[in-house]
Amino acid sequence: MEERIFFIKRGFRDNALRKLVLNQNFLKFENNDFAENLNTVFQKDEIKDFRYGIRWIKFEFTYGREYQIFIGNKKDNILKITFKSYLGRKRDILHKQYAEIVDGLWDYYFSDIINQHINMYNDGKEFTIGDVHFTKDNISLNISGIFNQKRVTIPWENVRTKNYYTYFSIYSIENPQDLNRGYNYHQDWNVSVLYSVIRTILKNKEIETYN
Repeated sequence: MEERIFFIKRGFRDNALRKLVLNQNFLKFENNDFAENLNTVFQKDEIKDFRYGIRWIKFEFTYGREYQIFIGNKKDNILKITFKSYLGRKRDILHKQYAEIVDGLWDYYFSDIINQHINMYNDGKEFTIGDVHFTKDNISLNISGIFNQKRVTIPWENVRTKNYYTYFSIYSIENPQDLNRGYNYHQDWNVSVLYSVIRTILKNKEIETYN
């Protein structure tokens, strides 16, 4: 399939149906209100970051949720896609739409980025995803200490991971209590990319196995 099309209604204050196009060559979203420039367009080779999650809407009690997806390009421009469900209305429909958009971003853009990183690792090249630096022999990342952050290196044979609904954790099997770091899918960029790359490497090394 060359492209997927969605229509986004952002909320009470913006009832317009805004067209989102995920294409194998570009991403286009009708997020502007200027007749001469309705769309923001990112070419595929410009796209480099994404993060996503759900923000709960509260006032004394939780009465809604806002689905949020952020996409960044190489010029550090950020495209924000959001839509809301209030009091459970259309929650299942909107959650399905949210999941399909995230899957589309993965299929059209970020699966290729993941494969590029895997190929770099297999070729013995170093690279970085977020704050995690990959080499042939180890990874290095920032760990929060009592007073400040410190940079630690973990050899591949000691690297372990855990995945949760909202975040992904990397730790050292030698000292998991002190040498660990969590990455939030909503707040941190490219956690899904980090998850896929590091777990592919660990699986290929037969260090971790996954269902």
